[in-house]
Amino acid sequence: MVLAFGLFGAALVTRVGYLAVPSAVGLPYGLPGLRVVPLGETTWMAMLGESVAALVLVLFVAAAKGGFWRTWGAFLLGTLVAALLRAAVLFLESSGAGIGAYGAYLAGGLLAGLVWGVALGWIPGLAALARRTRTGQDAGRTPVASGG
Repeated sequence: MVLAFGLFGAALVTRVGYLAVPSAVGLPYGLPGLRVVPLGETTWMAMLGESVAALVLVLFVAAAKGGFWRTWGAFLLGTLVAALLRAAVLFLESSGAGIGAYGAYLAGGLLAGLVWGVALGWIPGLAALARRTRTGQDAGRTPVASGG
């Protein structure tokens, strides 16, 4: 998902215009995108911040042990932490901003992470169900030795 947001996030915003509203007020847009080069006029620091936040999100979901709800919760927590990282990078790039702006960036990052985590957390949750079902079916089988 983070790779898709890295590759097609800008196209999604141009197709669905109201998704640009959070970015217009200074909130991080969507999930962090995993990129190898900056997009448009963004800086290398912003691109690195996005990539680190994307990897943090992936690590949270990969470390989730359990079913649908635990994976959804791990995704939600990962989006919150990633959004906080992205908000910190946004603050560092804004020159001359005070402590009030920093608090607003963090609060906005938490809000954006919460919304995106709740909205998209079911996708890794379903993937966890498929993984759990597959391993549960395989656990009951014993390998059959082939005789020669």
